[in-house]
Amino acid sequence: MRTHLTGTKAITATMFIFVLITSACVGSSQATSPQAESKEFNDRINKYMEIQKKAAGSIPSVPKETSDAALIAKHQQDLAAAIRAHRPKALVGEVFSPPVRQMFVATIKQKTEGKDGAAARTTILGEGNPKSSESPAEIKIAVNSTYPSTAPLSTVPPSVLMALPPLPKELQYRFVGRNLILLDTEANLIVDFIPDVV
Repeated sequence: MRTHLTGTKAITATMFIFVLITSACVGSSQATSPQAESKEFNDRINKYMEIQKKAAGSIPSVPKETSDAALIAKHQQDLAAAIRAHRPKALVGEVFSPPVRQMFVATIKQKTEGKDGAAARTTILGEGNPKSSESPAEIKIAVNSTYPSTAPLSTVPPSVLMALPPLPKELQYRFVGRNLILLDTEANLIVDFIPDVV
């Protein structure tokens, strides 16, 4: 009887150790590194740019030398509509996935907190930031929504901009209040955003 109990205890102890090891392995495999997050972000950006390219190919192009503001505005509207058609179910996090969002929040906080980040924080939240209550055009912060052409564009401090992953020329980081948006400047379209990042 004593031998049977001893054997049971040994089996139980072995199973407990196995569970601990398995949990540790799973935890370590789920952990991400800044390099992995940057790669994921770049992959998502490339995926969006493929969509934008397809959308642009589905509408008439505008001559590069044109200065017709109405024609340019119409092209932007058509491009935005075509992009929406290619990603109709796009949601928050389409580009800024949870791990990527954490990376961005940590990076921006590092550059805007404390005495060293005071100037950058003032630039982001100060004059020039297109807050809805102060802007001549209300900015609806939502994925696939239009960024009004009459609304000002906020200044992104160089210290913050240099710390964030680089973007294709068609995309820009902008702040609206405390929110970071990813703006498609070709279509005046909000691709994705991170709320309350500052």
